[in-house]
Amino acid sequence: MPQPPDRSYTNEPFFNTRLIINTLLILSNSALLLFVIKWADVVHWPYFLAAVSAAIIGFLEPRKGWILAVLQAAFLWIGYTFFTASPENGGKQELELFCLYGSIFLTFLGSFVGGILKRAVGN
Repeated sequence: MPQPPDRSYTNEPFFNTRLIINTLLILSNSALLLFVIKWADVVHWPYFLAAVSAAIIGFLEPRKGWILAVLQAAFLWIGYTFFTASPENGGKQELELFCLYGSIFLTFLGSFVGGILKRAVGN
C-alpha cells in the first residue's frame, strides 16, 4: 500500500534560518554574476554561471526557490542599473544588457528546473 507523501514542509515557517542563509548565498552569487557580466566579452560565461546558480537555487530550496529567484533577479537588475558604470562603447553596452536580461531569464528557468529535479530525486 502506498504511503502518503511527507507533508512536513507545511509545518515549518516560511522565513527560517535556511532561507536566510540561502539569501546571503544569492546576494554573493549576484555580485559575482554582475562582475562576470561586466568582465565578459562573450555571452557564454554569464549564461553558464546564471544557469548553474539558478539550478542550485532550485536544488537548495525546491519549494521556496521562487523567492530566491526573484531576489537574484532584483539584485542583478538593481546592481547593474544603479551600482555599475555604463560602458562608453555601444557594442559593449549592448552585450552587457543582453547578458543581464538573459541571466535574469535563466535565473527563473533554472530555479524551476532545479526544483523539479530535487523533488524528483527526493530528499
